Amino acid sequence: MRAFAWFFGAVVLALLIGACAAYPAYWLVGGIGHWAFHRVAERVAMLALAGELVWLCRRLDLRHKADFGYGLARRRFLLQALLWGAIGILSAALGAGFLLGAKLRILAPGFTPSAAAFTRIFLMGLSSGLAVALIEETVMRGAMHTAIQRESGPWTAALLTAPLFAVLHFFANPSLPHAGLAWYSGFQLLLRSFVPLAHPALVLDSFLSWLAVGLILSLARVLTGNIAVSIGLHAGWVVVLRMLQLATVRNAATAQSIWVGKFDGILGYWVLPWSLAIALALWSSRRYWVPFATGDAEHAPAS
Repeated sequence: MRAFAWFFGAVVLALLIGACAAYPAYWLVGGIGHWAFHRVAERVAMLALAGELVWLCRRLDLRHKADFGYGLARRRFLLQALLWGAIGILSAALGAGFLLGAKLRILAPGFTPSAAAFTRIFLMGLSSGLAVALIEETVMRGAMHTAIQRESGPWTAALLTAPLFAVLHFFANPSLPHAGLAWYSGFQLLLRSFVPLAHPALVLDSFLSWLAVGLILSLARVLTGNIAVSIGLHAGWVVVLRMLQLATVRNAATAQSIWVGKFDGILGYWVLPWSLAIALALWSSRRYWVPFATGDAEHAPAS
């Protein structure tokens, strides 16, 4: 639990540093160009967190590639990440098909389906998916998982990282007007950033969705001992999620649907049976795919 407390504390400290330094940093960069206040605060917090994580990883003796989930040979790691990225896209496409087929999501008014439009949103989704998956998996299922696993075992690591993973997805970026900014505005911004969590009834379904996704990614990490599968699945899911955000909007006629949550209009209770099916598929077939994902393919069962 001490390792988890260190990482959690690093996140809290980074947010506080961002709140403290947001106002002076905003005025310092004002001479370079126009930056939204919440963007400046976010960048300061991210830089602070990056520095803290470097120090923390050294303190916790996380120094080798395997400690961050990159224990596989490079070529096998890339092949596994690409394979599971494709699986992630296909599995998320099933969820997207449900949302579109049930008319819970409809085409955005400004989006015209075409090969060019599809290519554009796919490339945007791909860039988001790669960036998000690499950063979040390296930290959450990589360094944090390893540190907690050394103290408490792999399943405890999975059960601790998944809820934190879910909570951090509710961090919002509220904007503050330029005219009203003051030295304490960073703290105002910080308080508003977690406003969604102040209304549990409105975000419970989305929280459970992110929790289920985090548990699947942690399951892949536990079974394989690396993050190639987790990165691939995570990136693939984000690709489809981002494409839905760009090309569709929530159907107002189904606003009372129990399947889609009010937080983002995409995630909701539908994710729970979807996640359960994926988790069961991964677990029941682990003797076939895990050897390839761990580099122990010579011991894979004969077909």
